[in-house]
Amino acid sequence: MLERVKKLEEQMASLVTDVAVIKSNYATKEDLHKEIGSQTKWIAATIIGTTGLALAVAKYLFA
Repeated sequence: MLERVKKLEEQMASLVTDVAVIKSNYATKEDLHKEIGSQTKWIAATIIGTTGLALAVAKYLFA
């Protein structure tokens, strides 16, 4: 019986370590929202910049 308890304690210690590693490596909802917002801003800025550049090129080519 005592040996079984020792084995369970060792497994529990291993499980606690595994859960700590999982918690430290995965993103939270806040992290995801922050990164999605940042990505959206970059995409919007890129689209606006590309549109402006295309309009400037079109102005010089067709004016």
